Amino acid sequence: MRRAGAGQDADGRLVWWSVAEGQRGRRWREAIVGGGGLVHSLLLETGPDRRFTHLELATPAGLLTLHPEPDGTLHGNAVTDRGMRHVAGLAWDPDGLVILAGSTIAAAAAGHLLATLLPPGATPAGMSTSQLVLRIAADLSVATAFADVELGTDGRYVVADSGVVATDGDGLPLLDEARSWPLEAA
Repeated sequence: MRRAGAGQDADGRLVWWSVAEGQRGRRWREAIVGGGGLVHSLLLETGPDRRFTHLELATPAGLLTLHPEPDGTLHGNAVTDRGMRHVAGLAWDPDGLVILAGSTIAAAAAGHLLATLLPPGATPAGMSTSQLVLRIAADLSVATAFADVELGTDGRYVVADSGVVATDGDGLPLLDEARSWPLEAA
């Protein structure tokens, strides 16, 4: 899977994205423009097992870097106008979901992982499970908490308090006025 695309999110903002899959997993990228400027730029990496491995986020609030450690915790840092905030020892489950408010790519990556955890062919619509969710706030603070995830009747996933996670059959984001292209030249 090596594609790029553009479209509008549910709030009418312009989203540019790319997904490149290789031996070490997928590298998901996104830039969102709205309100006259860049809302955020995101790099999210997932392993071959679709689990979160690395995140870099740039917003008007600053820069955030996060990654899971083998001991079951998250580590990283946030650089803001108030200085450096370290993230160390935040409990993490490898099957946890990364949720960034307004991020189409974070939602697509979450849906891509959920497809292995709640496969539509084996799970009746309406079934729900509890998943650990990492939420990233506008000020780049991070917190984890368990949230209910439900498989909708249309194959989309609904994460409590985070909305619908909608992807196509390849795990790519679904957007309004969507266009997409291969990353390689023909």
